[in-house]
Amino acid sequence: MRLFSLILVPVGIFIELLVVWACLAGWAVPLGLLTLLLGHLLAVAILVAGLYLALPSTYRGAKAGPLAFLATSALFVPLLGPVGLVLGMLPGLYFAYHEQPEAWDSLEIPELPFQPVQVDPNDVFMRDGLSSVLLHFDDRNRRQQAILACRHLPRREAVPILRSGLGDSADEVRLLAYAMINSIERDLENQLNVVRDTIAASGDQDGELHEERAQLFWEFSYLQLARGSVEELMLTKALTAIDMASDRRPTAQRWLLRARICMELDRHDDTQDALERAEQMGLEDDDSAPRWAELAYRRGRFDEVAPALERMSPRAGANPVMRPVLEYWL
Repeated sequence: MRLFSLILVPVGIFIELLVVWACLAGWAVPLGLLTLLLGHLLAVAILVAGLYLALPSTYRGAKAGPLAFLATSALFVPLLGPVGLVLGMLPGLYFAYHEQPEAWDSLEIPELPFQPVQVDPNDVFMRDGLSSVLLHFDDRNRRQQAILACRHLPRREAVPILRSGLGDSADEVRLLAYAMINSIERDLENQLNVVRDTIAASGDQDGELHEERAQLFWEFSYLQLARGSVEELMLTKALTAIDMASDRRPTAQRWLLRARICMELDRHDDTQDALERAEQMGLEDDDSAPRWAELAYRRGRFDEVAPALERMSPRAGANPVMRPVLEYWL
């Protein structure tokens, strides 16, 4: 196509030059002005066709605009118009400036994961990244995606992020965060109803159902789904349930759960008693030491925190959650 345009352009320029030469030589009298005008029109038509074919494909998408510009520029300015178009367009088309390759490549922001990826969803970087999206991104679609990505986090990590989404400026983000929190609450309530009906139907000889019931009530406080008086009510119900389970068959883990519940209720003496009973029943230091340290901290006995943490084994101390605590106190 470019070869064809290179043929048409010289032909159009040649005919235009013949018409101009005829006018200057006085041929207008024998040939007539109409004949010269027709020659000019023919030259313009050939030249415009050649220049149009020489245009890049992006400029030839809409025919009306480029053709009208070329035709009017060449038709109403004899000789100078066609020659000016050729000298102005062809060098720019065939000797165009080539941009140098950039040292940096611009990449689009990657989408947030809707399904599990190879990155560990428990990783602190993923959790803090989603929080940063909710705090700093102006795009509400991104903030919605951050809320949806919380489905792949543990509930303990997801609920604080979802709660921050309740204060978002966009209705869609707030409603989505509320719906996901409500879904977690409904799931716990449904499990509680199933356990309650099972106890009513078949009893609970070993206390396993009452222990499960205490765990579910405890989850409302542990996940920060309940606040204030509601949280206190849930903890009280959890304490009642775990006491009923221990009455049927006491275990170290049940006394440990009782200690954690009492600690949240700020019943420090009961917490100490429960921890001592759990250790008497064989609770390992890796499980009890963090609770002793927390109890000492809550009581304001900071000199007892480090000795309690020193009871932990190196394996337990390597836990990502406990490592910064041990680095601070030891």
